[in-house]
Amino acid sequence: MTKPSLLFALAATFLSLAAFSATALNHHNAPAPAPHISQIPAEEPHLEGRKKSRPAEPYPGFYALVDQCLRKLSSNCGLDIFTAIFGDDKAVSDQCCVNLVAMGRRCHRKILKATMLLPEFEKRELGEIKNRDAEIWSHCVLVSQKSKFEYLWPTNPPPINI
Repeated sequence: MTKPSLLFALAATFLSLAAFSATALNHHNAPAPAPHISQIPAEEPHLEGRKKSRPAEPYPGFYALVDQCLRKLSSNCGLDIFTAIFGDDKAVSDQCCVNLVAMGRRCHRKILKATMLLPEFEKRELGEIKNRDAEIWSHCVLVSQKSKFEYLWPTNPPPINI
């Protein structure tokens, strides 16, 4: 009677190993995730008809810093700020202003610089962009300070029960 149970144990082991191997093989055949922009090598400036690439880094590690800064903003706030600077909408929500100021001026400038390096934005009027950026930053600093003040001293304090 030990032979059938031994055969059963061996068969179960074999089947589980086969299932594990099939899973491992399928895992290794899965397509690799797309690389992040900071991992894509820069190419020479593109000619007409050639594939576009991201511009060369102004200095080593620039895109890694930009990536760290972008992680501090939600995609909604990033879009809100982007359209305020580069689009027609000049309004940035109060919450996004607070996030922008919390991210810091250094990060904001790096993201702006990386955006301006893109071929789509090379021909934009730099003076106009810098003016909009300064207006938005100043506005957001005021909103952020107001937000801190209201947090510490609410305009509608809760009633005190005595």
